Amino acid sequence: MLPSLLRKMHEFSRRLVIRVMLIALLAVLAVGLAKLLSGLIPAEWDGMVGKDAVDHILSIIANSMLTVTTFSLTVMAAAHRNVSSQWTPRAHQMLLQDTTTHTVLATFVGAYLYALLAIILRDTGIFVHQGLAVLFGMTLLVVAMIVVAIIRWISHLEMLGSLIETSQRIEDQTAEAYEMRAKFPALGARILDLAQVPDSASDVRAHQTGYVQKIYQDLLQDAAEEADARIWLLRPVGGFVHKGQVLARVDSTDDDLIETVRRNVAIGTLRNFEQDPIFGLICLSEIAVRALSPGVNDPGTAIDMMRRITRVLMDVNVEIDSSGHEVLHDRLFVPALDRAALVLRPMEPILVDWNHRPEMQEPMHQTFDALSQHYDPEVAGAARKLRAETFND
Repeated sequence: MLPSLLRKMHEFSRRLVIRVMLIALLAVLAVGLAKLLSGLIPAEWDGMVGKDAVDHILSIIANSMLTVTTFSLTVMAAAHRNVSSQWTPRAHQMLLQDTTTHTVLATFVGAYLYALLAIILRDTGIFVHQGLAVLFGMTLLVVAMIVVAIIRWISHLEMLGSLIETSQRIEDQTAEAYEMRAKFPALGARILDLAQVPDSASDVRAHQTGYVQKIYQDLLQDAAEEADARIWLLRPVGGFVHKGQVLARVDSTDDDLIETVRRNVAIGTLRNFEQDPIFGLICLSEIAVRALSPGVNDPGTAIDMMRRITRVLMDVNVEIDSSGHEVLHDRLFVPALDRAALVLRPMEPILVDWNHRPEMQEPMHQTFDALSQHYDPEVAGAARKLRAETFND
């Protein structure tokens, strides 16, 4: 598990507007660097590059990048709408973290800003004589970046918003979260036992209504050590809490500690994939349920989603052992991952809608046979329970 500071920086960097601003800053720095380097160019280079050549290239970049950026934003918005309407609205979150799209768009905006600034400075006489050669070289580097970005963008557009790409992204993210939770069922903390929470502990009430999206465990551990206290989180990641409900309890009356707990238990309007593998499995299940609806009638997609759910649960190489799990944060108590829900939550909706379709009989048997042999007894038990209810065996 990454430290909370790195996690927050990573989350911050995955926002589109942040990448655009960073590339725009680099564009400004590139223009400034070109001016600084012009003083190092020998006088013999004066006249090597004509001003018309530089102006022409800058004009092409400025005109084309504005058009390409507008077109790319339109494509991105259309892909987001398609994923939300065709597969599942929850999958929209995956596209919001599409770093390839973000980087390409940021490159286009940065190139446009670079060309615009360079044109303005050229017209004011900032770049003359040897400076033209430096500006020309810097502009060629920008052109190279644009070419690379366009090639990446064309390759990325082949699958953007498609069922295959969307479901694969969900599967990969879910598998990563499940592997982490298999190794740390309580996110590196001690497993919560409500019977051990002292009656004298102070309540920490939620400051807003929403889902518990993620927990910053190491920051909570540091705060508990500083206050010489313990923290019991009563809501699991993915759980829903209303404003004013008890979110956690602490054996301290330190207001700073209580505020730190609120600040480092992220609550939002949507569930998050990072620490919540059940949410990812539910998203795959929602795609399957939509595929089985009369309006779509696509059992092949439902079968594919079932196999993806099975692959996530079967391919993790870490065996879950709640009794002997590694404790990294001894002052923090967190509800353990509900391992039976890993099977029940995604599979039960599919079983409601499959209506004994002949083409799904064999894949369904294969899914339950595999999950019934899972190394985690709770996952295997849940699979056997569902199989018995479904096939009456």
